[in-house]
Amino acid sequence: MHELTLLERIGAMGNTRDKATRRQRLERSLARHLTSMLNTRRGSVPIAPDYGIADVTDLGRSFTEESVADFKAELERVIMCYEPRLSAVRVAYSPRPDTPLSAVFEIETAINTQYGRQTLRFETILDASGTVRLAEGTA
Repeated sequence: MHELTLLERIGAMGNTRDKATRRQRLERSLARHLTSMLNTRRGSVPIAPDYGIADVTDLGRSFTEESVADFKAELERVIMCYEPRLSAVRVAYSPRPDTPLSAVFEIETAINTQYGRQTLRFETILDASGTVRLAEGTA
């Protein structure tokens, strides 16, 4: 399995300025895809109606145990379904008292590379507007 997407491999052809390691390129590729996927609302992609996550705008206003559990399951489902480079996806809620209008979720996953199985971690932040972002440098 390739570590980068087809378009990323084509774009990298002849690029001698990128001095990133293979792992760094892989982490950037995964972070870009996860960010894009987690900010796509389910039902908005005609060819794959279950791609993306449900509208979570209301989740940002009240984080109940039930809504957090539902969102964690949603994250795991969409990542396992649409990011084939990742396996063993686990999502954990990480409450932060200093950011009451945001929810932080830790995504821990594994990837198989030519060097063996490696663990990756991403800190995912859901803000009050329903936007999901991955924190810089968490992979």
